[in-house]
Parts: sequence; structure tokens; C-alpha cells
Amino acid sequence: MMDMPSLRQNEQSLLGWSTTHRDASDMDCSVPETAEDFAQRVIATICHASVTPSVGHRTFERCMRALEFGSTSRVGFRHPAKATAIDQVWREREQLFCSYTASSDKLRFLGTLPGIGPVTKQSLVRRLGLYGELRDKTTLEKETTRRGSAHV
Repeated sequence: MMDMPSLRQNEQSLLGWSTTHRDASDMDCSVPETAEDFAQRVIATICHASVTPSVGHRTFERCMRALEFGSTSRVGFRHPAKATAIDQVWREREQLFCSYTASSDKLRFLGTLPGIGPVTKQSLVRRLGLYGELRDKTTLEKETTRRGSAHV
């Protein structure tokens, strides 16, 4: 029985492109050190929203390939609003990364990113290594709410 070649391998060999991008499943969840790393994590989060991991992985790779060739992510991603958000994140990655690193409330900042809503924000928090910060903030909010309701 003959093995079927994977689409991913064929795309790479035809285009001479090898995957250098980390995908959501490959992310080490450490703090990003560069604007490009930060943007890739945001883009991976957008690409993985509401789809299976394999679809998210393929979409992420196609978007990154298009962006690196100077094209729009719309080439790799047919969702117009998400493609627009991805293009904006990639185009403004240096400014967004500087704002992110300077932000005293990183969780609030993440909610202002294009294409990141309340659900995708939780996924992005993990990809950026902020899960402990999220857990601490959630615990503090619950304690504050509980104390406030106890005095009523």
C-alpha cells in the first residue's frame, strides 16, 4: 500500500519553504522576547479560534507564509475580519510588542488587540506565559467579590 504524501510536505517542497514558525501546539508558553515572536503567538491564537487544532495549524502556516512574502493573510485565511486583524498585528508588531512589554496590566492590554476577544484572550494568556498572572488576578477578584457580598 502506498503512503499518500502530505499536503504540507508538498507545499513546502513546491514553494521551497520550510516551516520555521512555531504553532500553538509547539509553543513553550514562555514570555516572548521579540516583536515577531509576540505577533506569531497572537496570530496563532486567532488562527486556532473555533477550529480544530489541525485546521488552526494549517491556517497559521499559510498566514505566516503569506505575510513573509509581503502579501495579506487573506491569501491563507478566508475569514475577512480575522485576516484583517492578523494583517494589523503583523504590520504593527513592533509597536504592539513595545506597548505590551510596557503595560502594567498585560491582561487588560491583550483584550485591546485586534481579533482577540474574551475567549481567545484566555488562550493567548497561556501562549504568552501569563497563566499564573491570570489565575492570581481571578483569585483576587473572587476574594474581593466574596468580601463585598459578606458585608452587605
